[in-house]
Amino acid sequence: MLTKTLILSSRYPTDLTPPNITSHHRWRRTFTISLHVGSLLTSLVAISLFAAAIPRWNANFFHNSGPNKGDWTDGFALGPLTFALLYHAGVLIYDQVQQRRRQTPALPALSQRSLILHTTVTVLILVIMIPALFIAGYGSLFRFWKPAVRTQSGILVCNMLNVFARECEPVLYTVGSLQIGAIICGTLLWVLHFMLLLLSLRDMRRQRLVKQLQKEKLAQYDTASEKSARSNSKRQRSSPSSSRAGSRSNSLTSGESRISGQQQRNIPTIQAPAPSHTRQTSYGK
Repeated sequence: MLTKTLILSSRYPTDLTPPNITSHHRWRRTFTISLHVGSLLTSLVAISLFAAAIPRWNANFFHNSGPNKGDWTDGFALGPLTFALLYHAGVLIYDQVQQRRRQTPALPALSQRSLILHTTVTVLILVIMIPALFIAGYGSLFRFWKPAVRTQSGILVCNMLNVFARECEPVLYTVGSLQIGAIICGTLLWVLHFMLLLLSLRDMRRQRLVKQLQKEKLAQYDTASEKSARSNSKRQRSSPSSSRAGSRSNSLTSGESRISGQQQRNIPTIQAPAPSHTRQTSYGK
């Protein structure tokens, strides 16, 4: 008997790069590339703002505490921002190279190592950006902004009361404005990286589901092969017994036919006597 094995259809994705390019995959690729481009531009703007604020800060102010008297608080934020800039530039260049090789707008299938690398880099940038932005905000100059205090006659005097006023110290507001813009760009970069982290975790979960589906299919195929092997072994065991029974029945029928033939030969044949012709004579008186 032929046995049919029912393999249940799974709802898991069977491949990371489906052959049919749908609007969902195009939107997903466009969204991912947009996040990388936005992160690249945001990190570039933040680096430019911090780089513009540091020389002016060093020329007019100094730190009373810290590793040096220069603007080390803004310089500390340049490290993770530069690392993020190089990371996004590398991802975009690699994507363009892969697109030219594949000549298809679909997302290339990421291996497990690539997913782990992207997730690790994203988490590292997120973790380092938090203390960097906090230190940059704590050592910034916009915290000292104060409105000018005028006299009763309306005259502005640059004394100790107005040392942090815009009219008396315009450089303080210029550097503070640059620091505010850089911190806002850094915060936006952190949000974009958090979204990239969610996408990386989604891809890792999707790959895990693909592996789970493959294991389930292999298990179903193994059970099906075991059942077919068992059925084949049962057929092989039953076929010799049936052949033996058939040979025995054939031998019995042949023996019976031989015995009946011999009996037919041994039966004597009795022939009927030939009819005798009698003459009837009449005697007359």
